[in-house]
Parts: sequence; C-alpha cells; structure tokens
Amino acid sequence: MVVPRTLDLQHVIRALCQLGHVRRLEHLGIRAPLDASAGRASDFGCLFGRDSLRMALDLLDDVPAVARVTIRRLTALQGVGENPRAEEEPGRILHEYRCPTDPRASHLALYWDLPYYGSVDATPLYVSAVGAYCDRYGPSLLNERVRDRTGHVVTVRSGLERALDWVEHRLERDGYICVRRAQPHGIQNQVWEDSSDSYYDEAGRLFDPEVPYAPVAVQGHAYDALLVGAAYCEDRQRAARFRALARMLRRKVLTEFWVDDMATFAPAVVCDASPPRPARVVASSPGHLLATGLLDGPGAASYRQALVERLLAPDMLAAAGIRTKSTTAPRFHPGAYHNGSVWPMDTGVIADGLRRHGYVAEADDLEDRILRACASVGELVEFFRGDVGDRILINECVVDVVDDGRIRKLEQPPQHTQGWTATRVWRILRHRARNGMLDDQEVSALEPRAA
Repeated sequence: MVVPRTLDLQHVIRALCQLGHVRRLEHLGIRAPLDASAGRASDFGCLFGRDSLRMALDLLDDVPAVARVTIRRLTALQGVGENPRAEEEPGRILHEYRCPTDPRASHLALYWDLPYYGSVDATPLYVSAVGAYCDRYGPSLLNERVRDRTGHVVTVRSGLERALDWVEHRLERDGYICVRRAQPHGIQNQVWEDSSDSYYDEAGRLFDPEVPYAPVAVQGHAYDALLVGAAYCEDRQRAARFRALARMLRRKVLTEFWVDDMATFAPAVVCDASPPRPARVVASSPGHLLATGLLDGPGAASYRQALVERLLAPDMLAAAGIRTKSTTAPRFHPGAYHNGSVWPMDTGVIADGLRRHGYVAEADDLEDRILRACASVGELVEFFRGDVGDRILINECVVDVVDDGRIRKLEQPPQHTQGWTATRVWRILRHRARNGMLDDQEVSALEPRAA
C-alpha cells in the first residue's frame, strides 16, 4: 500500500514534534509528555492523563522515551490526599493539568482546583502503561525516582502501587470502576466520551449525575491493570488477590453488561439497583474490550464474534471508521461530539482489538479508513462526522440547540492537530512499514534516528 498522496508524512512528524515541544522527532520525550492537541487555536495544549497515556502507548515501540517521561510526570502529579474540589484521591491519576500561566487555567479555577482528577480511566491506563513499558524494556523504570506533590521523593513502583490501591478500593466499594463526580461542577462523564450528553438510556434520557454508573471500557482497563498488578506486585498474597478480583470482574461484565437482543455489551450499567441496569444503546465503547484481556480465551469467543459483527454493521461503520453511537441511538447526530462522530483514536483501539483476536483484514480496513479520512482533509483532526454514505466530512462551525430548556452544543469543529490522532496515524504507518506495506521512501521518512 502507498500512503494516500495528500497524507504528508512530514506533516505527521511535524505534528508530533509540535505536540512534544521539540524540533526533531528523535527528541520526543526529552522535555515532557505530549500535549493533547496543538496549534494556536487549540483549547487542549496541555497535559491530559488519558490522552498522554494513549499517545505514549502508541509510540512505545519506536519512541519509548515518551512513555517514560509520561509515566514519571503522572507519578509526580499523582493524587496524594482527598480534595473534592479537584476530585483528588490518593493514587488517582490526573485528568487535566495546566500551568498557572495557561490562559484557561484562571477560568477553570472558578470551578476546579488544578491538577483536576475527574477521570476514572486514566488510573488503570497508567497501570497498563507502566506494565507495557516494563514488559518491553525491563523493570528498571520502577526504581526511578520523582518528587511528588507533597515534596517527598517517591519511586515509580510506589506510584504503581498507589494506583492499584485506587483501582482495588473502587472495585471493592462499588463492584465496578464507577463514575460519580465529587462536586457539582465536576465533569459529569469522566471517561474519554466526556461531553455532558454522551451517556443516556434507550429513551435518550441523560444519566443522573448523582447516580453512579460503570462504563464498560473502563472495566476492561481495570481488568488489565489488575493483571499488571499481579505480575509486578512483590507481595504474593496481594498478587493472588488481584488475580481473583480480575476473574470476578470478568464474570460480572460478561453477565451484567451483555444485552442479548442488541448483540453487544451496554456502554454502561447504572448502579442504582441490583443487578445494575444496562443502558440499551449501541455504541463503540464496548469495542475497547477487544483490546484488553477481558475478552481473551475460549470462554468469551461467542461474545467476541457477536461484538465484532455488531461493530462492523452498517449502522456503526462509517466512511472514516466506527461511529461513537449507532445511527439507531436516540441522540444520534452525525456531527455530535460523542453521539455519532468518528474518532480515529476510538476506531484505532477497536482495530487493535480486532487484530488481537485474528480479525486482521477487518483491522486493516479500519486503519485504511483512518488514513483516507486524514488524507482527505489534510489534517490530523480530533474527529470526523459520521454521516451515512461515502463522503468524509468534518464540522465547520458550532451548532447550538435547545434541549430540555437548556442551550446545548450539538456540533463543534474538531481540534485540527489532535495528539492521539497523530500518534495513531504514526502507529499505523510504522506497523505497515515493519510489515512491508510501504515503499522504501516512505519507510525511510518514518524511521526515527538516534538522538
């Protein structure tokens, strides 16, 4: 395969350098983690926990320094106490950090303390990133030292242990890793689909922010985190407890999230009853389970097959990739931020899961769609519209609507240089270079040089 002509490989490299505040690709990770987005018009040119971890994992094989500096920085900023205004908890990994000089920091300070920790997926993703780095490059990272927010010198191992404490505490308290904000101005949906209208029931009623709910993808991240804990924990009894918790979590997810007549997992279950109530909405987020260990093994084969078929059905598959919500969802709109749009990151994670389970042609097809979509607009954008048909489009303006008596943003233009789009495109191209799917000139352009 030749990379689409309008997908400028040098543009991808320039974007990565811009995100990492360096001039040369080989210098990535020397200064800091990658920003979530870049450009003068960017609203998110700062450190986001989940974004930085996703980007670090995308670059792990080629630029491990990015993962190392990201893990060290997040360990240094890890939660050390209880602060509801920041949603800080011991061991919790931040959602967002901005320097005091950031022009948006003073506005956010009206509602949050910074760092702000309102994310339930960043902490298990941090554990998985530590495990992936150590699996690939050895455990010496665990002995590296940083200074935490109290001024104490701590090791990455202690950061890993504190993050696992947070995961274990949440699972023992709620049965799942649940979302429930700690203060009224906190983010309502503390996952990557963090817009206020991204989680709802089959009638389109938004979840009550005062009632905890468990997002399905996060349970997969928690499962993987527990297995990392079992592998790297020095206490054998605690390692055994992590494995037991992982087995229990897997059984609960397969039992309580699966919806037979939808042939997929619910994107979330609402924890206001026993058993919890699944949200009967077809969404992309269950596809993230394929990229975790939760659906491994013969016992989950029937779930995997049905889930794959559901994700690739016409109501989910758009020209640019997998829609965040099915065209049958009650709040579906092709340009909505998380209710019908197509995100390269989201589609890419699902492609990873497909390849993990042997669906190689299907994974390649999804990655082709990502590359074609980015090439068609000439940018590494945050998301694409999920319109029906073959046209690849992005939103050009803000569209507001009145919903339940309140003005709500229905559409908004994407960030034009989104970090995890850039790293996902890099990952796809590097995978294809290693497998002989690019020509020599393209391979040479993508080869990181030694610093």
